Amino acid sequence: MCLSVPVKILEIKNNKAVVEINGNKQGVGIDLIPEIRENDYCLVSNGFVVKKISAKEAEEIFKILKPVKNEAKGK
Repeated sequence: MCLSVPVKILEIKNNKAVVEINGNKQGVGIDLIPEIRENDYCLVSNGFVVKKISAKEAEEIFKILKPVKNEAKGK
């Protein structure tokens, strides 16, 4: 099973976007959703943007995932 992670697009260069996941910047492919733009929110899975989402949807997902993230950190 794969988990799609919500991220904000920080920068786009060619067919790659720079995003921040858990404090780490990384490149992801935007070939599947070429209309994605800087400052958009999206879901990333296996190194690719798979769906554009609204800021509200991203915030809701972050709220749901927060307890899981805290549990993983031992909080």
